[in-house]
Amino acid sequence: MERTERNESEHANLRLIRMAALVPSVPEIRYLLARILICPPTRKPFILAWSWWRRQHQAAATISHYKRRNYAQL
Repeated sequence: MERTERNESEHANLRLIRMAALVPSVPEIRYLLARILICPPTRKPFILAWSWWRRQHQAAATISHYKRRNYAQL
């Protein structure tokens, strides 16, 4: 495959989206602290696993959204 500026920018955008998915937002951090510190009947591993799944799902949805809309760049 020929390396073009467009190909390189698309790969950079995907990397940024994946990296952003791993960083929890401020509301997500607040939610996690509230769930872990204030309401501990649910186990911490479950809460953290759910948060990880949610961020991965949001990242996949973002990628699908941009692919479907055929955005060249974010």
